[in-house]
Amino acid sequence: MLRSDYSVNEKRSVNVSSKNLYSDIPLAFIAHPNTKDIRPITDINAVKQAVKILVLSNFSDRPFHPELGGNVSRYLFENANKFTAVALRDEILRLLKKNEPRIKNTKVQIELNEENNRLFATILFTIKTTGTNTEVSFYLDRIR
Repeated sequence: MLRSDYSVNEKRSVNVSSKNLYSDIPLAFIAHPNTKDIRPITDINAVKQAVKILVLSNFSDRPFHPELGGNVSRYLFENANKFTAVALRDEILRLLKKNEPRIKNTKVQIELNEENNRLFATILFTIKTTGTNTEVSFYLDRIR
């Protein structure tokens, strides 16, 4: 199993246009204080969440789409070194190129924390429809 302990770049983004291009349900499921309803996330934040979920998903996690996801977790049970970081970067790039058609110009940076056997991933990309450059950063840890 794979988890992300926190998202590093949780900055508020403004809507790209008055018409929302993308929307998704927030994983935090926090109710709006006035309406007591769960408000969807839109545009940039929806794409950022989708990228993060795709990277953190394994094959067969989704019952009707077992092909979605990657095999990122297998790299977390190896020692954190330069070779693991390169292989993980390549796996994430392949995964996003194949399964996320809304983004382009994808770059992945993996930072090592060899003392704690931990990896920090930063994914930089451009949203195709708006040309907006953005990034998603999170830690990759193994769960025993």
